[in-house]
Amino acid sequence: MKCLSTVIVGMGERGKVHLHGFLKNRDMFEVKGICDRREAHLQESVRQYGISPDICYTDAEEMLKTVKPDVMAFVTMPHIRLPLVKLAVKYQVKGLLFEKPMAVSLEEADEIVRLCEAHEIKTIVCHQHKYLNSFLELRKALDSGELGQITDIRASCQPQASQLGTHYLDYMIWANGGKQIVSGVGHIHGSFYLEDSHPSPDYVMGQLIFENGVRGFLECGYLAKQTEKYQACFSHGSGESAYWTDDRLTVYGSKGYAWASCNGKYAVFSPETSPEIRHGDYQDFFQREQFEAQVRYTKEFGEWMLGKRERHDCDVKLAYHGFEVLEGIYSSALDCTRVDFPRVWPNKYEALEECRKRLHRVTYRKWR
Repeated sequence: MKCLSTVIVGMGERGKVHLHGFLKNRDMFEVKGICDRREAHLQESVRQYGISPDICYTDAEEMLKTVKPDVMAFVTMPHIRLPLVKLAVKYQVKGLLFEKPMAVSLEEADEIVRLCEAHEIKTIVCHQHKYLNSFLELRKALDSGELGQITDIRASCQPQASQLGTHYLDYMIWANGGKQIVSGVGHIHGSFYLEDSHPSPDYVMGQLIFENGVRGFLECGYLAKQTEKYQACFSHGSGESAYWTDDRLTVYGSKGYAWASCNGKYAVFSPETSPEIRHGDYQDFFQREQFEAQVRYTKEFGEWMLGKRERHDCDVKLAYHGFEVLEGIYSSALDCTRVDFPRVWPNKYEALEECRKRLHRVTYRKWR
């Protein structure tokens, strides 16, 4: 079997998870280069994963020019997505994997999709939680039909929208069989996280309508219901691990409901489980679950690249739809109106820039 020559840009914590995914799929990928501006991150990868110092780079373009890879993964801050996609085009990369959010503006996201389509680059965005065991349990319940006809989907997360909101919009679409969102209204407030590396309002709430009539409800930020125990406040720091996994996707059907969280917990209630609730906890997201999910996510990408799979569940066009919906929620709140999808170009304004002009600081407060 052909092995896809692969490079990774960005070797922080998430970069190492990507590296793990490639190394566990050696039958499809051969890591030929890793890159980070910080030598310490490269040295950690050499120690932890046995990477040869000879394939370590501090300049992404130099690595691409030398290796000429089939596949590039990059794990950078959101404002560096588009420049790296342009480098991939320049050096004729055939496959791209990169982190969320896919861009910092809808215009950039649109350009990324157009570049990838024009140059036939197979591209996925790392909305990888759908490969967690808890989400696979939810998928089983959906595919079995035991919930009946899907009527409503609800998603909530404690971190701001640009951190986990893009994940959960993607998962709402995934849970509804890829059906598109056609309309929505939104509320936003708070400016603290607009200055974050992953910028968004402090709290985002959206009511959404899918093309098949299913209703969706999304909320991201400090007013979302807290389901785990931890201390939290507005902060640009790392915070407690439980804060980052306090999120939930719940799907309601005509016969029952099911939910999953990235902290490993899930539950299903249906005629098949009644009067009990089928539930479980896979635990340990940071030490085990995220690595296993990354292996599955990467494996399916390799199969797609090698023609063994027709599509990937994290395709960039699906990510783009979620991104445009999130931006639409912002615009709906700013203009006090309904927003329909797909968006009509040109945009009236760049949503995050308009948020920075109009939103102001709010005091952190929590209700149980």
